[in-house]
Amino acid sequence: MSLLCRILKVSRSGYYKWKVASKSPRHKDNELISEIIRSEFHKSGDKAGYRKLTMILKREYGIHCNHKRVRRLMRSMNLRSIIRRKRISCTVVKGNEFEENILNRDFYAEKPNEKWVTDVTFLKYGKNKEYKAYFSAIKDLCGGQIISWVVSKTNDNPLVMKTLHQALDKNPGATPILHSDRGFQYTSKEYAR
Repeated sequence: MSLLCRILKVSRSGYYKWKVASKSPRHKDNELISEIIRSEFHKSGDKAGYRKLTMILKREYGIHCNHKRVRRLMRSMNLRSIIRRKRISCTVVKGNEFEENILNRDFYAEKPNEKWVTDVTFLKYGKNKEYKAYFSAIKDLCGGQIISWVVSKTNDNPLVMKTLHQALDKNPGATPILHSDRGFQYTSKEYAR
């Protein structure tokens, strides 16, 4: 033991004092949190990162601790989450029924019904997220309120046309700049009309 203490540059009395000392409350907390982290990490299929595990500790176990502490404990246990690759998606422009980009990233409007923006997105739902619902909305850039929105099981022209008609019905006489991406619904002849 004397040789090991000399190599590590620790006094023998200090080593024996450390050996018999009881664990601090902080150390005990770290052990408890580490067990929960390990369990929840493996339960997630090794996908949960420190942010998600911090949220699980707070919501499911009532343990409030800093995300930095969770990250440090994960590192000490050599737990690394599987990072999913970002899904690359882009709008493919088809057809020639679209206007020039008049808005040109100027997303500020001084008065209502001056500039509107629209898009379609999808939401997954169901027990295993096997279904999709498509959500189309039009937003007024003055104030940022949603003027109209429609949800549908299909992503098609009737979805965006219904959204557009709803917005125009709610704002009779409005003649805004209507900006969208160049998705297939927005480059159709019906939409251009």
